[in-house]
Amino acid sequence: MINANPRPHPPAYPKPTPRRLLKGKAVTICIAAISHVYGEDPCLVTASDQMVSGAIISADRVTIKVKPFHNDWLAMMSADDLTQCTAIIEKAREYFTGRANKLATARAVFKRAYSQHLVEMREDAALTGYGLSMKGFLKDGRKKLSERMYESIRKQMEEVKAGCTFLVAGFDLAGLPHIFEVSENKDGGVTDHVYDNVGFCAIGSGQYIAETILCSLGQTTHRDFHQTLFNVCAAKFMAEKAIGVGKATCVYCKKRGSFAFAHASGMVEKIREEWDKKGCPRVPEGIVAQIQIYNPRCE
Repeated sequence: MINANPRPHPPAYPKPTPRRLLKGKAVTICIAAISHVYGEDPCLVTASDQMVSGAIISADRVTIKVKPFHNDWLAMMSADDLTQCTAIIEKAREYFTGRANKLATARAVFKRAYSQHLVEMREDAALTGYGLSMKGFLKDGRKKLSERMYESIRKQMEEVKAGCTFLVAGFDLAGLPHIFEVSENKDGGVTDHVYDNVGFCAIGSGQYIAETILCSLGQTTHRDFHQTLFNVCAAKFMAEKAIGVGKATCVYCKKRGSFAFAHASGMVEKIREEWDKKGCPRVPEGIVAQIQIYNPRCE
């Protein structure tokens, strides 16, 4: 029977979409910038948060996301699993030992370390149960396994990702500063990008906010050390608006041959205070009333 007076259906509201991170961006912020002013020793300025996030919980002030792997080189890390980062950095340290301190060397050893770590992860995930190594699989896999099994293992290995991004900064033998980023590409390999000409780079979920602020403040390699230090801190503070970026701030600056960075107590807090009072973008007082005078309207 057809109801002559059907009850109206409730309005169809769109289902809420879960809030997601930008694809490929781990929840963190790491920033590095070069200060290279004529007449002064070049310096690298870095800042990062100290938060670790899990599926349902996060904690601040629990980790340092910068680690040296050579006397003149350090690596900052961004990943869902930071333990993977530590293993890669230690491999890079091993591969760098005894080799010439050049930008090309630093790039090569870090990509080699990352690539080797991926090989080990893929062996552990898909090959150890069959008594095969990656080398043995590629050489004799088709002979020892059925075609179906071979393709299944190959696809399984392709799905294994470390999910790490590194921001590497340091000085070559000539004392020139360098910044480059190392990460996995979509094909499962490892790639890098050098940012010496730009003079700064950021990684993590706060990357775009931080780099926008650095551009807005006119950060270049020709900014002096103290101005660069302020700009990097300001970028870190603004990046805290991004998901998963902690408020606790680790600032580390390095010159060639230096082994530590020191400053008087309260420096970062003072920079934050002044940024919040005078630097942070805000709506100018009275501007809304002035806009109303012009009677903007849609017709």
